[in-house]
Amino acid sequence: MSLLAEYEVAAPSLFLTPTLEAVPGLEVEIERQFALVSSQPVAFCWLRYGSVGSGDREALERAEAALEADATVEGFERVEDVDRRALYRVRRSESDVLETYEQWMAVGAELLRCRGSGGRWEVEMRFPDREAFTAYYSFLEAAGVAFDLQRLSDGAEAATDDILTESQREAVCLAWERGFFDVPRETTLEELAVALDISDQAVSERLRRGQSRLVEEYLS
Repeated sequence: MSLLAEYEVAAPSLFLTPTLEAVPGLEVEIERQFALVSSQPVAFCWLRYGSVGSGDREALERAEAALEADATVEGFERVEDVDRRALYRVRRSESDVLETYEQWMAVGAELLRCRGSGGRWEVEMRFPDREAFTAYYSFLEAAGVAFDLQRLSDGAEAATDDILTESQREAVCLAWERGFFDVPRETTLEELAVALDISDQAVSERLRRGQSRLVEEYLS
Protein backbone atom coordinates (compact mmCIF):
# COMPACT_ATOMS: atom_id res chain seq x y z
CA MET A 1 0.00 0.00 0.00
CA SER A 2 1.31 3.45 -0.90
CA LEU A 3 2.40 5.90 1.78
CA LEU A 4 1.88 9.66 1.78
CA ALA A 5 4.56 11.67 3.61
CA GLU A 6 4.50 15.39 4.37
CA TYR A 7 7.63 16.89 5.85
CA GLU A 8 9.90 19.91 6.01
CA VAL A 9 13.59 19.80 5.13
CA ALA A 10 16.49 22.24 5.24
CA ALA A 11 20.12 22.01 4.11
CA PRO A 12 22.40 24.36 2.13
CA SER A 13 23.05 21.61 -0.43
CA LEU A 14 19.40 21.17 -1.39
CA PHE A 15 18.45 22.36 -4.88
CA LEU A 16 17.63 26.13 -4.93
CA THR A 17 18.16 26.58 -1.18
CA PRO A 18 20.96 29.16 -1.70
CA THR A 19 18.50 31.25 -3.71
CA LEU A 20 15.90 31.07 -0.94
CA GLU A 21 18.48 32.07 1.66
CA ALA A 22 19.81 34.95 -0.45
CA VAL A 23 16.42 36.61 -1.01
CA PRO A 24 14.34 37.03 2.18
CA GLY A 25 10.62 36.69 1.51
CA LEU A 26 11.06 34.84 -1.78
CA GLU A 27 8.79 31.81 -2.22
CA VAL A 28 9.51 28.99 -4.65
CA GLU A 29 7.09 26.28 -5.76
CA ILE A 30 8.40 23.42 -7.86
CA GLU A 31 5.66 22.54 -10.33
CA ARG A 32 7.33 19.48 -11.85
CA GLN A 33 10.71 17.88 -12.51
CA PHE A 34 12.06 15.64 -15.23
CA ALA A 35 15.46 14.47 -16.44
CA LEU A 36 16.82 13.50 -19.83
CA VAL A 37 20.15 13.01 -18.08
CA SER A 38 19.64 11.65 -14.56
CA SER A 39 22.50 13.66 -13.11
CA GLN A 40 21.06 16.96 -14.31
CA PRO A 41 17.28 17.15 -13.80
CA VAL A 42 15.23 20.14 -14.93
CA ALA A 43 12.56 21.75 -12.78
CA PHE A 44 9.76 24.13 -13.66
CA CYS A 45 9.52 26.51 -10.71
CA TRP A 46 7.23 29.39 -9.80
CA LEU A 47 9.00 32.21 -7.97
CA ARG A 48 6.71 34.52 -6.02
CA TYR A 49 8.63 37.75 -5.68
CA GLY A 50 6.02 40.46 -5.06
CA SER A 51 6.82 40.90 -1.36
CA VAL A 52 10.56 41.27 -1.88
CA GLY A 53 12.26 44.67 -2.11
CA SER A 54 10.67 48.02 -2.92
CA GLY A 55 9.07 47.03 -6.20
CA ASP A 56 8.12 44.05 -8.31
CA ARG A 57 10.73 44.56 -11.03
CA GLU A 58 13.51 45.13 -8.52
CA ALA A 59 12.44 42.00 -6.63
CA LEU A 60 12.50 39.94 -9.82
CA GLU A 61 15.99 41.18 -10.61
CA ARG A 62 17.18 40.22 -7.13
CA ALA A 63 15.70 36.73 -7.52
CA GLU A 64 17.43 36.22 -10.87
CA ALA A 65 20.74 37.49 -9.48
CA ALA A 66 20.42 34.91 -6.70
CA LEU A 67 19.74 32.16 -9.25
CA GLU A 68 22.85 33.14 -11.20
CA ALA A 69 24.96 32.89 -8.02
CA ASP A 70 23.35 29.64 -6.84
CA ALA A 71 25.88 26.79 -6.96
CA THR A 72 23.05 24.24 -7.18
CA VAL A 73 21.84 25.78 -10.46
CA GLU A 74 23.49 25.16 -13.83
CA GLY A 75 21.24 27.48 -15.81
CA PHE A 76 17.74 28.94 -16.01
CA GLU A 77 15.35 30.77 -18.28
CA ARG A 78 12.18 32.71 -17.55
CA VAL A 79 9.13 31.16 -19.20
CA GLU A 80 6.31 33.37 -17.95
CA ASP A 81 5.87 36.41 -15.73
CA VAL A 82 2.40 37.23 -14.35
CA ASP A 83 0.94 38.80 -11.21
CA ARG A 84 4.13 39.03 -9.12
CA ARG A 85 5.05 35.45 -10.03
CA ALA A 86 7.47 34.14 -12.61
CA LEU A 87 7.78 30.63 -14.02
CA TYR A 88 11.33 29.41 -14.65
CA ARG A 89 12.86 26.40 -16.29
CA VAL A 90 15.83 25.62 -14.02
CA ARG A 91 18.54 23.07 -14.73
CA ARG A 92 20.20 21.59 -11.65
CA SER A 93 23.98 21.56 -11.43
CA GLU A 94 25.98 18.33 -11.41
CA SER A 95 28.00 19.31 -8.34
CA ASP A 96 27.55 21.21 -5.05
CA VAL A 97 24.04 19.81 -4.73
CA LEU A 98 22.37 16.88 -2.97
CA GLU A 99 21.05 14.35 -5.48
CA THR A 100 17.55 14.03 -4.06
CA TYR A 101 15.89 13.60 -7.47
CA GLU A 102 17.88 10.47 -8.27
CA GLN A 103 17.18 9.04 -4.82
CA TRP A 104 13.42 9.43 -4.76
CA MET A 105 13.17 8.20 -8.34
CA ALA A 106 15.24 5.14 -7.37
CA VAL A 107 12.81 4.16 -4.60
CA GLY A 108 9.77 4.75 -6.83
CA ALA A 109 8.45 7.87 -5.08
CA GLU A 110 6.35 10.63 -6.61
CA LEU A 111 6.74 14.32 -5.77
CA LEU A 112 3.30 15.84 -5.20
CA ARG A 113 4.11 19.25 -3.76
CA CYS A 114 7.27 21.19 -2.98
CA ARG A 115 7.29 24.75 -1.67
CA GLY A 116 10.20 26.66 -0.23
CA SER A 117 10.82 29.89 1.67
CA GLY A 118 13.32 31.13 4.22
CA GLY A 119 15.74 28.34 3.43
CA ARG A 120 13.24 25.57 4.24
CA TRP A 121 11.17 23.29 2.00
CA GLU A 122 7.70 21.93 2.65
CA VAL A 123 7.34 18.67 0.73
CA GLU A 124 4.54 16.22 0.03
CA MET A 125 5.57 12.91 -1.52
CA ARG A 126 3.98 9.55 -2.25
CA PHE A 127 6.05 6.41 -1.65
CA PRO A 128 5.16 2.90 -2.89
CA ASP A 129 5.57 1.49 0.63
CA ARG A 130 7.12 2.11 4.04
CA GLU A 131 10.43 0.52 3.02
CA ALA A 132 10.81 3.08 0.22
CA PHE A 133 10.12 5.95 2.63
CA THR A 134 12.63 4.56 5.14
CA ALA A 135 15.29 4.27 2.44
CA TYR A 136 14.78 7.86 1.32
CA TYR A 137 14.72 9.17 4.88
CA SER A 138 17.97 7.31 5.62
CA PHE A 139 19.57 9.00 2.61
CA LEU A 140 18.55 12.46 3.86
CA GLU A 141 19.69 11.68 7.39
CA ALA A 142 23.09 10.49 6.18
CA ALA A 143 23.46 13.70 4.16
CA GLY A 144 22.84 15.84 7.24
CA VAL A 145 19.49 17.23 6.08
CA ALA A 146 17.29 18.67 8.84
CA PHE A 147 14.07 16.62 8.59
CA ASP A 148 10.77 17.40 10.32
CA LEU A 149 8.02 14.86 9.61
CA GLN A 150 4.57 16.47 9.60
CA ARG A 151 2.33 13.58 8.60
CA LEU A 152 2.61 9.97 7.48
CA SER A 153 -0.47 8.10 6.24
CA ASP A 154 -1.44 5.40 3.78
CA GLY A 155 -2.68 6.39 0.34
CA ALA A 156 -6.30 5.43 0.92
CA GLU A 157 -6.48 7.41 4.15
CA ALA A 158 -4.79 10.42 2.55
CA ALA A 159 -7.51 10.67 -0.10
CA THR A 160 -10.05 11.73 2.52
CA ASP A 161 -7.75 13.09 5.23
CA ASP A 162 -7.34 16.68 6.33
CA ILE A 163 -5.70 18.78 3.61
CA LEU A 164 -3.51 20.57 6.17
CA THR A 165 -0.38 19.16 7.74
CA GLU A 166 -0.50 18.63 11.49
CA SER A 167 1.63 21.71 12.18
CA GLN A 168 -0.46 23.87 9.82
CA ARG A 169 -3.69 22.70 11.41
CA GLU A 170 -2.32 23.41 14.88
CA ALA A 171 -1.26 26.93 13.92
CA VAL A 172 -4.46 27.82 12.05
CA CYS A 173 -6.74 26.46 14.78
CA LEU A 174 -4.82 28.25 17.53
CA ALA A 175 -4.89 31.50 15.55
CA TRP A 176 -8.66 31.18 15.10
CA GLU A 177 -9.29 30.29 18.74
CA ARG A 178 -7.29 33.27 19.97
CA GLY A 179 -8.85 35.77 17.58
CA PHE A 180 -5.96 36.32 15.20
CA PHE A 181 -8.39 36.49 12.26
CA ASP A 182 -10.82 38.82 14.07
CA VAL A 183 -11.11 42.52 13.25
CA PRO A 184 -9.46 43.97 15.21
CA ARG A 185 -7.06 41.15 16.06
CA GLU A 186 -7.11 39.84 19.61
CA THR A 187 -3.64 38.29 19.46
CA THR A 188 -0.36 38.72 17.59
CA LEU A 189 2.10 36.54 15.70
CA GLU A 190 4.53 36.94 18.58
CA GLU A 191 1.98 35.59 21.09
CA LEU A 192 1.15 32.66 18.81
CA ALA A 193 4.87 31.93 18.42
CA VAL A 194 5.30 31.77 22.19
CA ALA A 195 2.32 29.43 22.53
CA LEU A 196 3.62 27.11 19.79
CA ASP A 197 7.27 27.41 20.90
CA ILE A 198 8.47 28.35 17.41
CA SER A 199 9.73 31.53 15.75
CA ASP A 200 7.52 34.38 14.50
CA GLN A 201 8.58 33.57 10.94
CA ALA A 202 7.65 29.90 11.34
CA VAL A 203 4.16 30.85 12.58
CA SER A 204 3.70 33.24 9.68
CA GLU A 205 4.78 30.60 7.14
CA ARG A 206 2.49 27.92 8.61
CA LEU A 207 -0.50 30.25 8.62
CA ARG A 208 0.18 31.48 5.09
CA ARG A 209 0.69 27.99 3.68
CA GLY A 210 -2.29 26.62 5.59
CA GLN A 211 -4.57 29.36 4.29
CA SER A 212 -3.18 28.88 0.78
CA ARG A 213 -4.04 25.17 0.86
CA LEU A 214 -7.52 25.86 2.17
CA VAL A 215 -8.15 28.41 -0.59
CA GLU A 216 -6.71 26.05 -3.20
CA GLU A 217 -8.94 23.20 -1.99
CA TYR A 218 -12.22 25.05 -1.53
CA LEU A 219 -12.13 28.22 -3.65
CA SER A 220 -9.76 27.87 -6.61
